Amino acid sequence: MEKNLPIVAIIGRPNVGKSTLFNTFVGERKAIVSNIAGTTRDAITARVHGDLYDFLLVDTAGLTDDEGDTLEAEIQQQAELSLSQADIVVFMLDGRAELTKDDHDLAQRMRRSKTPVIFCMNKLDDGVIRNWDALKLGLGEPIALSALNYAGRDTLTDAIEKKLGEAGFQPEEARAETEDPDMIKIALIGRPNVGKSSLFNSLLGTQRSVVSEIAGTTRDTIDTELEVEGKKFLLLDTAGLRRPGKIGKQMEFWSTVRTRHALERADVCAILIDAIDGITHQDLSILGEVVEAGKGIILCVNKFDLARDRAKQEEEVDTRDLAEVPMWGEDLDKVRSKYIKYLTSKVKFLPWVPVLFFSAKTGRGTKDLFKSAVEVKSEREKRISTAELNRILPEIFFGHVKPSVGTKMGKIKYCSQVTSAPPKFIFHVNNTDAFHFSYERYLENQLRERYGFFGTPIKIELRDAMEDRKK
Repeated sequence: MEKNLPIVAIIGRPNVGKSTLFNTFVGERKAIVSNIAGTTRDAITARVHGDLYDFLLVDTAGLTDDEGDTLEAEIQQQAELSLSQADIVVFMLDGRAELTKDDHDLAQRMRRSKTPVIFCMNKLDDGVIRNWDALKLGLGEPIALSALNYAGRDTLTDAIEKKLGEAGFQPEEARAETEDPDMIKIALIGRPNVGKSSLFNSLLGTQRSVVSEIAGTTRDTIDTELEVEGKKFLLLDTAGLRRPGKIGKQMEFWSTVRTRHALERADVCAILIDAIDGITHQDLSILGEVVEAGKGIILCVNKFDLARDRAKQEEEVDTRDLAEVPMWGEDLDKVRSKYIKYLTSKVKFLPWVPVLFFSAKTGRGTKDLFKSAVEVKSEREKRISTAELNRILPEIFFGHVKPSVGTKMGKIKYCSQVTSAPPKFIFHVNNTDAFHFSYERYLENQLRERYGFFGTPIKIELRDAMEDRKK
């Protein structure tokens, strides 16, 4: 079985530069950076590609109350959970500030922990450590950083990779060699209380996950291997993803980190929605995350047994109802057809996403998930030869209004598929400015029309052909 991606958590008191350091690793301004202590409130994670190892970097939540005051209990609890949940902890101090009682207490916890700790001091623009009282913390000599100026990042990266090796994690190339290419990894993802654990138990035919009406019962990701009709699957039952701003301070935070960790590992994400609630803003946010990650998607309308029950009723018997899809006294096939139209109006990319209707509680229709996952994984790994792509390129180009900027006409020189899982295509053009973003959607639609790619996002990149020649 594939080993998990290691999790590296950045912890420290408020306003020491955790989010700034996170952004230097990620290469974009993903975490909010502010001089106001405690700005980070939610689980911000990103996959970092190192020289030898890939790891999931976590920017931990701000450790302050709503007024921005530091809470010693919050800091200590966050440190405790980081040490128990993460594989490596990067402990950061402000190199220009005096040590506090919190710093000493945190250091004491880390000395007692078995989790590897990397000690660093930030905001040292000249790379010189002057506060040598930090040595009294017993964590060794700190790494000097200036996260804002990227100084010391390479040294920290080397330290992280060294610790990962010592902890027994495999380099990325070795991981790829040991993974079973036939194993289909399915993550069950959705907001709390939509039936993920019930689906997990139904697929396994056993009561493995705790099922409860209390939202958020699942606190961690559970992995289970099984074989269905000669195909091997790895099911990842995950903690519920909550709306940003609603994640609790501590355990909820790490549950969300683990769920995003499962998303990174998965080939296919089965995204559950409640048949009666319909698509919510949170569901759309989750769908967006999965598309951004390039994972296969199956949209699962759960609790459809309730729709079945309502279809038998002559009139409404309760107030909880989806206004766009009336169910009372309707033929079930009509309900399903109306529901598809409703989903199409809510999810712009639905035409290329398979939709399943089932009841995780009764198990009716759930086995279709395995068949769909096999098909989606196959589509996600599909490759189109460069010769084939360039054969149909003139037909695609002349089938649309020609792109232009000013008086200059845009032309596509050639194209190629550079990766699969997810499929990525590069179109080499004479002038990228001539191609509006809507043209990228046109190219994607043309590729889907000809080659399918059902259930998987497609990445399109327009690249200046002249820039390629200059390299």
